[in-house]
Amino acid sequence: MSLRTSRMPQEPVRRRSLTDASVVAFGPLEPAALPVLATPQRPGVPLTVWVRANAELVRTRLHEHGAVLFRGFDEGADALRPVVEAVAGDGALAYQDGATPRSDLGDGIYSSTEYPADQTIEMHNEACYSWSWPRVLGFSCALPAETGGQTPLADSRKVLGRLPADLVARVEEHGVRYVRNYTPGVGIPWQEALGCDESGLDAYAEQTRVRVERVADNHLRTEALRPAVARHPVTGEWVWFNQATSFHLSTLGDELAAELLSQVGPERVPKTTRAGDGSEFSRADLDAIRGAFDAESTAFDWQLGDVLVVDNLLASHGRAPFTGKRQIRVAMAGAATWHDLETRPAPSGADAQDGTTTQTQGDRR
Repeated sequence: MSLRTSRMPQEPVRRRSLTDASVVAFGPLEPAALPVLATPQRPGVPLTVWVRANAELVRTRLHEHGAVLFRGFDEGADALRPVVEAVAGDGALAYQDGATPRSDLGDGIYSSTEYPADQTIEMHNEACYSWSWPRVLGFSCALPAETGGQTPLADSRKVLGRLPADLVARVEEHGVRYVRNYTPGVGIPWQEALGCDESGLDAYAEQTRVRVERVADNHLRTEALRPAVARHPVTGEWVWFNQATSFHLSTLGDELAAELLSQVGPERVPKTTRAGDGSEFSRADLDAIRGAFDAESTAFDWQLGDVLVVDNLLASHGRAPFTGKRQIRVAMAGAATWHDLETRPAPSGADAQDGTTTQTQGDRR
């Protein structure tokens, strides 16, 4: 007796779609460090299309880690805006109420902060001194520096956990007060920073919950009282979310800060912070905050075409000094306000936070 065998028809091997979640792998760039790295597992994966198709997956990774670095995709830096918009689920934002100089590159893209290359930009969460700020930030590398120029990241949850309990309790109760003085030839002109002219100051004050004071004909001052600690609306975790150090005069360094004070006086420094009750932050306070950032900060070397997406609440960022030319582009999306969050203190009931009309110095109580 003979047996005949026949081959069963085999299913053709399915080639994975370029938008399948599995064609991009997530893994640590470095152990226990930010950001998590996302890389294509086959040639030709279109970053923009893939992120649009897998936005929820990217958000999950973003909320877990705080930042995601896309590396090795053909689109490179050109994918910045559509990727940030897809992750945020919202359109790109204009850079308004700015405290640092940037160039508008068009189409919702800006240069990174244009400070001298030999300076360090301290760790900060974008625009949290303002009433409205972006939930999602994006950075892309159009040209890496010759040396340095990293964008360090720090987990805002871990930073909060490292801070002295008495300092946290103080700012949780009183918040952080941001003071800006606009005078000719020092810092950004107020018309550029505030996005209005004299006729629009009252509306600006009301919309942004800022006290605006006309100290003199050539001197405009703003004060904004903001919360210091916030709960992330998705993860439910509390985060350190303020610019008590990066907005403070001491960010210039002792020598430059002393020189500026000698030239303009304490009432005319371009920007600084105080505790919400009006008391000054001590050197020990500032050192403790900077120490927490230093302990939690990690950095990577930019590569051409990298796209970095950051949850603005969960991770702070900065900039290391660099040599050579450096072109890092920035996009922001997902507008939020302090009323969208549970915060400490709550975003109400304070004079410079409720929105005030402009005052002259003689009107100030």
